[in-house]
Amino acid sequence: MKTFIKVIKKLYWLGLLGFVGSFLDIPSLELFYLFFLLALVDFVLSIIIVLRMEDTNETVSDIKFLFQNLGMLIGIPIIYLRNRFHLPDAKSYEPKILYSLPFQGSWNVANGGVDRETSHSWNICNQRYAYDFYIEINGKTFCDSGKSVTDYYCYGKPILAPADGIVVEIKNLFNDTPISDEPEALCSASDIRGNYIIIKHSEHEYSTIAHIKKDSFYVKVGDHVQRGQQIACCGNSGNTSEPHIHFQIQQGKSFLLSASLPICFADIINHTTCKTSPYIARGHIVENKK
Repeated sequence: MKTFIKVIKKLYWLGLLGFVGSFLDIPSLELFYLFFLLALVDFVLSIIIVLRMEDTNETVSDIKFLFQNLGMLIGIPIIYLRNRFHLPDAKSYEPKILYSLPFQGSWNVANGGVDRETSHSWNICNQRYAYDFYIEINGKTFCDSGKSVTDYYCYGKPILAPADGIVVEIKNLFNDTPISDEPEALCSASDIRGNYIIIKHSEHEYSTIAHIKKDSFYVKVGDHVQRGQQIACCGNSGNTSEPHIHFQIQQGKSFLLSASLPICFADIINHTTCKTSPYIARGHIVENKK
């Protein structure tokens, strides 16, 4: 492809002959203006090459990160159009699958819910109903100084399949994002999800689990997984302030172009509320029934 782009870069200068045609009033030469269109082809192909490159170059990583964020913005109107401006919500959406929590033991819901107040990212409709989970003990999520990812209670803990399905995509490229001196999210990867896995559970329900520890995957693309099976370990890759599990259900495989779906949980224990509900929210402490 790089050779093809080099040829294109030379050919689109033939468009200058179009100016000669306009100056001399020779219509046939004016057709050479069309060669300037190759500049657009050059631009698109160059972007494709950058997106396919490994993230060893910091500039390449930054460009990929920028394009992903632009893709999320562009994806918002596309998601609205695909859903005819009626996005799924907890009242109208009928789930095909009831899900388990993607971890063992009691974890805190750090972020997420099914309404605007508790939502992970209400205005970003591909993550509207996502959840972030971590482990908190005595009001803290870490021991020692908290400067290392290994200080955090949830780091390295097993990640479980939330339901039966087929693994359709895995990314396993990024090291953990270092812990910031300030309480803010950083991203040392070109993908905000860091390392992630996508599992197809039904025709229009896919789970994405993100910020996974590099080289911790127990499965590969094409594998059939069962509910509760360990698939990886919790990490701190991608856009994150500390180790945690990001979990969401979406309409399709595409992270950028799929609406986030409200998640109905089954056979879980909610230690924070006595209300019986398939939904959980920020501040709850939850676990799967044994």
